[in-house]
Amino acid sequence: MKNTLRRHSIQFKLTLTFLFILLPLVGVSLFSNYYSQRMVYDQTTERTRGALLTTLEYVDQLTKNMDQQTLLIGSNPALVDVWRNIRDPLSRDLLFDIYTVQRQLSALTNVNGAVKEAFIVHGASGNGVSTLSGGIKWPNVQEESWFRQTIDAGGGLVVYVPTPANEGDSQYLNENDIYYARLLDVFGNNDEPNAMILVVDKSSLRKIVQHLQTSPNTDISLYYNGDFVLKSNPDFERSDEMISIKAESGSWSIAMEQPKAELFHQPRKLQKLTSWIIAVSALLAVWIASLVYVSIARPLHQMLRAINQFSGGNLNAQIGHRRKDEFGYLMNAFNRMADAQRKLIEDDYEKELRLARSEFSLLQSQINPHFLYNTLDSIYSVATKNRIGEISEMVINLAQFFRVSLGKGRESFTLEETVQHLMYYIRVQQIRTDHFAVDIELEEDTKQIPLLKLILQPIVENAIVHGLGKSLYGGDLSIRSWLEAGRLHLEVEDTGIGMEESVLGELREELEGITSKSYRISQEKPFSRFFGLKNVKARIKLYYGDEADLRVDSSYGEGTRVTMILPLRKEGKA
Repeated sequence: MKNTLRRHSIQFKLTLTFLFILLPLVGVSLFSNYYSQRMVYDQTTERTRGALLTTLEYVDQLTKNMDQQTLLIGSNPALVDVWRNIRDPLSRDLLFDIYTVQRQLSALTNVNGAVKEAFIVHGASGNGVSTLSGGIKWPNVQEESWFRQTIDAGGGLVVYVPTPANEGDSQYLNENDIYYARLLDVFGNNDEPNAMILVVDKSSLRKIVQHLQTSPNTDISLYYNGDFVLKSNPDFERSDEMISIKAESGSWSIAMEQPKAELFHQPRKLQKLTSWIIAVSALLAVWIASLVYVSIARPLHQMLRAINQFSGGNLNAQIGHRRKDEFGYLMNAFNRMADAQRKLIEDDYEKELRLARSEFSLLQSQINPHFLYNTLDSIYSVATKNRIGEISEMVINLAQFFRVSLGKGRESFTLEETVQHLMYYIRVQQIRTDHFAVDIELEEDTKQIPLLKLILQPIVENAIVHGLGKSLYGGDLSIRSWLEAGRLHLEVEDTGIGMEESVLGELREELEGITSKSYRISQEKPFSRFFGLKNVKARIKLYYGDEADLRVDSSYGEGTRVTMILPLRKEGKA
């Protein structure tokens, strides 16, 4: 027996499994090495892309500064007005004004250290002023591509990058600078197309990107709208196997190229060997995983399904198996536990149900009906003999009430019979107090619905004794019934003194704690407050289930309304 158990044990199976796992450990180590290299590559790529984006933010910020500075110059009336409606800015009568413009332009551009030079060009004449050269003559300026782009931009900023192909178009533009141009009058008040230019040396941008260059074999290139602007390594020569990382931000883009050899140093033979080992290890891993699944995962899933079924209410849940290992013993233990638990729950439920019914029967049998009937008949005879009509009527109604209430045999009556029986009690209270009226409104389709005996009497008694009885001016007692959403609604409403807000809240809290599983009223304080209503809700919860409910609404000085909601069974009975 012990040898059989040892042969089928999980420990034995796991031992064999780990022996097979030991075989590809070398391959797993090599794979880990490859995977770590891949992680280094991914992390390096991600960090490089982040650094490239950060660099582009600096370049883009420089462009934004140029945009703000040209906008500031183009909206300065002291500069714009000088160039409005003139034929030649270099005429003698305008020399002083142009000199003043040069000084103001120099003052505005000196605040930005990246600005190398600034121009303002008169579009009609081609003459203008430079912060470095003073007066300039720019022949045929309107035919140059940067000037046409500036006019087409309609007051927007134009970034112009000269290339070897277009560098010879102008004597003032060269490939080593970047030009930021805008119309001088940004508000469009001047019909003449005058332009201003801020010149930035490419070396300023090259200093920004060169800090990303990690080796002499690395090159970083900057582009604007896809056109080449500059590169950090002029001597860079591209090889066949390169790693290229690109990043974009607005109109600017940047690219870094680096040889793969600087990141990957393992020989190709080792890579091939690693690939073979990975393939073999993968096949072994699949086979071992299937063994582990069959031996461990599948029985665990079987037990989990059975436990979920049992916890969901299926007390007959069992695990069918033929196992002889520890899982087999565990499944057998679960099956035995489920059987014992099912029997325990069934026995406990039947015991509690019998106890509740016996307590209810005991409550009704505490009064001796035969003795009570004889006593009431004697009182009726004496009242009739002495011609006391009120007493005889009260006694006969009370006798009829107790004859039905304490009578044995029937446990339920129709709603119509219940109200007729209830009228005996109400008539007794009317004779006693003689200061309230009764209104009964029963929908026709509710009259034949059976109800539990004495289910309305405590509610009516509360309405008369605690509501109408404490009112000095009488009042009305109303009993109504209707069907709604497959439920019978019974409403008892009085126009008595009502309840204060604190008392109503306490009553609702007491009633809220009564459910079909906590139906028994505490016997420590049998005459505590709200005992009648609590007893009613406990009885309807016990006999009608959790869908049954008892609701109380009251306003102090106006009256109280108690609504009982009972679910209908399939045959139309409550």
